[in-house]
Amino acid sequence: MDKEAFFSEDILADKLYDRAVIKKLLSYVLHYKASGLLSIFMVLITTVLFLLGPYLFGYAIDHGINKGDKAVIYKAALAILVTETLRLILMVVQSYNIQSIGQKVMLDIRMELFHHVQTLPISFFDKNPVGRIVTRLTNDIAAIGELFSAGVIVVVGDIFIIIGIFVAMFMLNPKLALITLLVFPIIVVIALWFGSRMKNSFREIRRKLARINAYLNENITGMKVVQLFNREKKNYTKFDGINDDYLQEQVKYIRYFAVFQPAINMVSALAVGLVLWYGAARYMHGFLTLGILVAFLAYIHDLFDPIRDIVEKYNIFQGAMASSERVFGLMKEPAEVDYTIPNPGKELSKRDFKGEIEFQNIWFAYNGSGYVLKDISFHIEPGQSVALVGVTGSGKTSITSVLTRLYEIQKGTILLDQIDIRKIEKVGLRYVIGLVSQDVFLFAGTLRENITLFNPLSDAKMLGTIEALGLMPFIDRMAKGLDTEIAERGANLSVGERQFIALSRIIMYDPRVIILDEATSSMDPISEVLIQNAIQKVTQDRTSILIAHRLSTILHCDKIIVLNKGEKVEDGSHEELLRSGGLYSQLYKVYMKEELVGHG
Repeated sequence: MDKEAFFSEDILADKLYDRAVIKKLLSYVLHYKASGLLSIFMVLITTVLFLLGPYLFGYAIDHGINKGDKAVIYKAALAILVTETLRLILMVVQSYNIQSIGQKVMLDIRMELFHHVQTLPISFFDKNPVGRIVTRLTNDIAAIGELFSAGVIVVVGDIFIIIGIFVAMFMLNPKLALITLLVFPIIVVIALWFGSRMKNSFREIRRKLARINAYLNENITGMKVVQLFNREKKNYTKFDGINDDYLQEQVKYIRYFAVFQPAINMVSALAVGLVLWYGAARYMHGFLTLGILVAFLAYIHDLFDPIRDIVEKYNIFQGAMASSERVFGLMKEPAEVDYTIPNPGKELSKRDFKGEIEFQNIWFAYNGSGYVLKDISFHIEPGQSVALVGVTGSGKTSITSVLTRLYEIQKGTILLDQIDIRKIEKVGLRYVIGLVSQDVFLFAGTLRENITLFNPLSDAKMLGTIEALGLMPFIDRMAKGLDTEIAERGANLSVGERQFIALSRIIMYDPRVIILDEATSSMDPISEVLIQNAIQKVTQDRTSILIAHRLSTILHCDKIIVLNKGEKVEDGSHEELLRSGGLYSQLYKVYMKEELVGHG
């Protein structure tokens, strides 16, 4: 399957506009109904003032210049000055107002989309590149904002001007007005022909921009791997192809637009020529005054300005429609399925929580087929420490993922204190279950902010807890203590320091069940000893699940569950499993042999 087709939000309907999308967009504008109505009112006033200009000019010619009446000329000139001044003032106020509406709409859409993205299941992020999602939140929403701040209200004004000009023309001279109307079918044909092509080009531009963002995000995030494996030249070549693809689409759009504008100008010239030819003949035969002819020519000149403006706004409209389809398509992505039953008796609190866990015949697959957990069943008593052991790919991490409901199981039941976890709200579930993974994610900020996750906690309480766990050496290493700045993803920290933050973070969160997934892997010996001692203190009086390849870290556990290819093959204490001579016994012998070789 084509990789691009995998992302459903990139498949756009081939329609000039989507009624559902328009309705959704208007719902955001309705939040600012008063400002919108004020803008429309000012558009009506400025349209009337705009139409007065050519009429006053023609009136001055017929009743002032031709008759030599200076008073009429002075009054007409003063009226033109006043109307133009008032129109310009209203245009300034209107511009500010519609720009404000556009910015507020952008804020609302971005906040709603960000909130929705946070509710999406982890499986969604497994399949969709971060760069594409960022494009929705930035470029696409900016295009929608441009529609409101520089598009909709202005187009309404342009339409009013076009209608007003034709009304004024028919009032002045119906025959000349009909002559002008003859060119309109040509404009419609040109607009439709170019419009469909520019629409598709706009959508392709947005899609290919998302590809650029996705590729940039992936490569910048993985820059260490790129440089270690000398991928710079190959990645440059690939990006050059993606970038050139985007350029070609932009050039195609520019080509359409470059031809479109002169075509409209030619139709404008044709209209002026027809009116001048017919109007001059009528004037020479005495059926038309010079003032009306001049006013007509001014109206024709003014008529094609809003038409050109609508053409430009049409491009903004098409870009905003393409972006809206993407943004609202992302909003339609189903949020995490939550089977919460509103029953206060089944709510969990840390105070009353015991920490009993039971897996009953669990089957789980990440993509709906190809089960990675197969009929898994086990029971953990409150306060027990249990280790999950098995070779890579045996299903250890998958068990922690379904227990925290990052993914939903397909078959079976997981019980927490005899309650089906699908009947527990996820927020409450994750308050009582804490996870420290091997891949620690750190935010750009201070050490304090990364430990507290921006929650208000006193330094005294934080440092007291860290000192009680014997982890103060990690704080002492930091140049500025809790105020030490952490780079993005913890790039300026060692593995041990990152793991210290992850463990401290979970302690401050104070869950009743702690899951430690390879919490001491790739550490120096001193850091490992400190973290191991802290883990033993943390897991006292708590239910704990440990995943580790180093079997020395799990020997003190109450129970060891051995997994192989997604199935539970045995469980028991360390001594019991060694006596049984099963898979665990084999793994332990291999581990001891490696330890002897390493120390030899």
